[in-house]
Amino acid sequence: MRISTNQIFNMSLYNLNSAMSRMAEAQMRNSAQKRVLVPSDDPAAMGGIINCRSFGLETKQFIKNIKTATSWLTLADGVLQQTSTDIGRIKTLAEQAATGTLTAEQRRSIGQNLRGILGNLLNKSNTEFGGKSIFAGHKLDTNAYEQVLSATTTDPNLPAGSVVAVKGASDTSVDVRFTFGGTVGTDSITYKYSSDGGKTWKNGTLGPGKTKLDLGPNSVELKNGTPVTEHNDKGGTRIIVRPALQYKGDDNDEIKVTKYGDTQVNTAVDGKFKSDVLVRIDNNGDVNTPPITYSYSLDNGASWVHSNVSADNRLEVPGGSLTLSSGAGSTISKGDQFVIRPNTADLRLDISQSRSIRVNNVGKEIFGGIYTKPGDANPTPSPDDKNSNLFETLGRLIGYVETNDKKGIGECVAELKKVHEHVEMRAAEIGARMNRAASAEKLADIRKDNNTALLSRLEDADLGELLSELNQSKLIYEAVARSSRMINEMSILNYM
Repeated sequence: MRISTNQIFNMSLYNLNSAMSRMAEAQMRNSAQKRVLVPSDDPAAMGGIINCRSFGLETKQFIKNIKTATSWLTLADGVLQQTSTDIGRIKTLAEQAATGTLTAEQRRSIGQNLRGILGNLLNKSNTEFGGKSIFAGHKLDTNAYEQVLSATTTDPNLPAGSVVAVKGASDTSVDVRFTFGGTVGTDSITYKYSSDGGKTWKNGTLGPGKTKLDLGPNSVELKNGTPVTEHNDKGGTRIIVRPALQYKGDDNDEIKVTKYGDTQVNTAVDGKFKSDVLVRIDNNGDVNTPPITYSYSLDNGASWVHSNVSADNRLEVPGGSLTLSSGAGSTISKGDQFVIRPNTADLRLDISQSRSIRVNNVGKEIFGGIYTKPGDANPTPSPDDKNSNLFETLGRLIGYVETNDKKGIGECVAELKKVHEHVEMRAAEIGARMNRAASAEKLADIRKDNNTALLSRLEDADLGELLSELNQSKLIYEAVARSSRMINEMSILNYM
């Protein structure tokens, strides 16, 4: 067999490159301390490595979310603990003000202390985390509350909603008493008002066609047609203009229904829903002649629960019901859809593949105050339960204290105990969320450690084997290089 010099050179170069490549791969594995660097090193193991890395990134994000949630909740919990202390101070001052031996001037001094606490509570309710309000629902970039004026009426015969609006600003409560009664907007009505606890009074007149009480820097708008009576020791119409805190965030109260199709029926919804619910009509019919066959979906139409039959016009779905009634029409057609959309103010963070946690809060559910509901023109107490509305109880207490109303002060003292229990209950709910976050963090840490251990078993190399492989590849490369040099140095001239 004849072998040319060119063949010898090419074979030597090939063997030299192969040996160098093996040595370079060994050096890379030794540097990375990994036995699998590319899929070709171990295809089966590489699949597991990719899964582990993906799971590790997901778990890392869950842990980050949990820490963020814990920070939000810890801050909110601290605010409510401080609020609980403030309520204790309010109760002490209210009990002092209810003492019969105090003078009007002494009560006004207590009122100024209560105003200071109201200001502190306003700041607490507007607490932010990272520039985001924690008590304003989804309205993270706005303050949860602002201080305004509101009114307390002591006349049990005054219809609800008689006070339409209160405008202006005042450092003290304004006591308004009617001196001649009548019907607002129709009769000529006279009144007097005092902003110094009854030391001095100013007179005013509300003429026919007028509905606004002029109180100097303030004004009170009354509903047209409201009946008022002369105030005396036995009763009558009296209004106290006092401070209030108005909630500016959003809520979880409203539920909307969106219709798709040609149906013109009216809808009403009842219940509490965590997410959108789709309702689809399965047969043509009329809401006045049930039964109605329908399906519903809890995952935006990805899957449906079929063959639901309603014996009347009330369609039961998870979380509540959808009631259909005659509107511009009463017919329903197969395929008509209704989407129940709850108004959710919750900000949730995923803490595992199947769990999330709410990190923000709806301030009015904790502190109360007044709130303008969507679609309404004027704010009303929210919640309307006095035993759950801290800010309104405090606002009315300030009004009663500064106008020397011992009866009203006594009512507020009784309310404060219930209000305190309500705030403590809300604090406990936040504490429960903190416990869930702590439990989720422990579980995530365990999963992270297990995943790290599995990834190490799949891709990490044995150090002894790496060094042995590296030394072996070096020896092979040196041997190939030496033999190639010896062969290339050979020549037929050496034998002539």
